[in-house]
Amino acid sequence: MTSAIITTHNLICGYQQSKPLTTAINITIHTNDIIAILGVNGRGKSTLLNTLMGTLKPLSGTINNPHCCSFVPQNFMPNIDYKVWEIVVMGSAKKWGLFGKPDRHLLQLVEDKLAQFGLAHYSHHLFSQLSGGQKQLVLIARALMSESKILLLDEPTSALDLHNQHKVLNILSSLVQKQNLTIVFTTHDPAHAMSLANKVLLLDETGYQYGLTQTLLTETQLTQLYNITMKKIVFSDCQTIIPLYTMGNHYDNT
Repeated sequence: MTSAIITTHNLICGYQQSKPLTTAINITIHTNDIIAILGVNGRGKSTLLNTLMGTLKPLSGTINNPHCCSFVPQNFMPNIDYKVWEIVVMGSAKKWGLFGKPDRHLLQLVEDKLAQFGLAHYSHHLFSQLSGGQKQLVLIARALMSESKILLLDEPTSALDLHNQHKVLNILSSLVQKQNLTIVFTTHDPAHAMSLANKVLLLDETGYQYGLTQTLLTETQLTQLYNITMKKIVFSDCQTIIPLYTMGNHYDNT
């Protein structure tokens, strides 16, 4: 039986009291959960993530989370063109302070993290020279340097090709199993939620739904959520769900 690691009570998120982005949310996240947050643009997915992180105060309600969280942003463009190892070691900045510097142990930990993600060879490369997939893995490695038990990711696969999407999803799954993490991520792809998450939080125009992935990620629920026909496809060893795009014929084939 896993224990609760985050609970919210009547949590309302947003930037203005007069224009909240969510209704009152009451959820419990347990240790080793992988939670996918889905919803159309403007429903408060990233805002909720930042509120759970503590970088944004709730409009009302409370969050019970005694643990530190690590955050992987959707986009990261530093003003200085740091080397890869410098980006990763930033995740441990609290350990060596404003005027300190990382010790040999932390530098070895950086190398270990990069090796874990197959990026040891890129340690002294400039971050700007990496591909989108490599940058995302570097940011995940940076987040893990804090040794937090909770990892929050804002659309971690949004800018990646299919191969790198698959790679990132596999790594996130393995982190929960091997490093005892709890993961919360936002996504626009229900197939990613279905393949990775054990629970989902659906944010719609009237409120939210929270529960087991297999219960909530149905064709009916997602068709209503996205206002587009969704189709679940079941294979012998897995299942997925896709949108059915229907467009008129705008071309003259004569």
